[in-house]
Amino acid sequence: MGRVLGVIRLSREREESTSVARQRAYITAWAEQNGHTIAGWAEDEGVSGSVPPWERPQLGEWLPTSLGGRADVARFDILCAWRLDRVSRRVLHLAALMDWCKSTGRAIVSTSEGFDINSPMGAVFVNILAALAEGELEAIRERARSSFAHLMKQGRWRGGFVPYGYRAVKAETGQGWRLEIDPETSKVAREIVRRIIAGESANSVVRWLNETATPSPLDAQRVRAGKATTGTEWRVANLLKMLRSHTLLGYAEMTETRTRPDGTRETFARLVRGEDGLPLQRAEPVVSAAQWEQLQEALRKNANPKAGNRVGGSPLLRVAYCECGEPLYRNRGRHGMYYRCGLRARAGRNCPEGMTSIPAHVLEQITEQTFLLVAGDLEVMRRVFVSGSDHAAELADVEESLAELREHLTAGLFRGERGKAEFAQMYSALEARREALEALPSKPDRWELEPTGQTYRERWATLTTAAERNREMREAGLKVIVYALPSDEELEAMNDPDEYKRVRVIIPEDLMERVQANAAKAA
Repeated sequence: MGRVLGVIRLSREREESTSVARQRAYITAWAEQNGHTIAGWAEDEGVSGSVPPWERPQLGEWLPTSLGGRADVARFDILCAWRLDRVSRRVLHLAALMDWCKSTGRAIVSTSEGFDINSPMGAVFVNILAALAEGELEAIRERARSSFAHLMKQGRWRGGFVPYGYRAVKAETGQGWRLEIDPETSKVAREIVRRIIAGESANSVVRWLNETATPSPLDAQRVRAGKATTGTEWRVANLLKMLRSHTLLGYAEMTETRTRPDGTRETFARLVRGEDGLPLQRAEPVVSAAQWEQLQEALRKNANPKAGNRVGGSPLLRVAYCECGEPLYRNRGRHGMYYRCGLRARAGRNCPEGMTSIPAHVLEQITEQTFLLVAGDLEVMRRVFVSGSDHAAELADVEESLAELREHLTAGLFRGERGKAEFAQMYSALEARREALEALPSKPDRWELEPTGQTYRERWATLTTAAERNREMREAGLKVIVYALPSDEELEAMNDPDEYKRVRVIIPEDLMERVQANAAKAA
């Protein structure tokens, strides 16, 4: 009598397979018929057969660390599955598992196929079944890729997780589903993009989303489906993945796997392209192409560890500067928080102007009081992006598409005569499109000011965090210069020698013009 580990798997690729309950029934019946006891179950749902057995969520808990699993001691004698492909669809993975079972006196059993891995013929039979299973896995993936590309080129939604900012709706023709902009999540997505472009970090945006109880992408989809939410929080990694995706532009992306020159494999996302070689537009964009490029640039800057204060606790980040031109950074000192010249942190050198630190609360108070004194009664104006007829962005997309096609050709993604014909067709269409765009007149995109109905003083009363105050000052164009501490002689000549003498708050010209215009009207 042996201890049986029942192994159950259902694939994320939705192949025709037997349910968890039926697989469990087959294994239980086999164990009872042969006088064995069930030691436990490893049920992995939504897991592909290509995942190594020792890396699966549940099965890995039963396999030893020497094999790659997470168990101290393997607590079973027989590994039993309904079919061999429930254990693995990879020949190498199955061979490694078989070698370990043989070396430790354990057995692998398939209730529907029946074999003994310890016999020569059984081992041959296992390898044949594994090879067939691996071939079937590749066939399933190829059918999925082909179906996905076909549906995308028809403008249809294939199902699955809906990109954030969109919702799936029934097509008017009654043929399948399509994506359209979701009013609720698209509003959140645009606000996220605005905050990142304005200089907020991904961490601060995630904190804002969680503090305001904004449903995560998973919960937002569950709400649309009429299901209960799970309380899943926003995560920085998931947010960055969403912001870097072309799905915000309404494009479709496909996950591909390719082999590197060193033999290892990598997974990457590539754009689905139409017959003209351009990215396939399957839905209206949530943000404009220009905003998306600004977003990517902001993300690149935020990803740079040398880009400045990453904590996000400074309301004067990229607002306050030393007289030498270096930005001031907020750091903890012996008696509290201070702003210091960033030259030492950047280059390890002291400020050439001899600028010393200034208490953070003093500089922040001076800046806010001066700003509100001058511009507090002005209405807050928001910059709104207005698309022009500038074809530079579209031309850049064409150039990028041509470069990507050349890269894919070199990587061997266009194989055979059919693949080469598809490449030639798309490349020729792109070159024709490039010539047509270059011949068109252009009018650049622009930004316009839109009134908010709220003064800066009223707006300031609603701000609760340093990041919010920082965003407002930066959007207003405010700049602060801090000078070196005056000499002893200069201090003696001052009637009121204090830190105020070191600070110069520069109100942007457009705000000053509005202040003067208001004063002229009042007079």
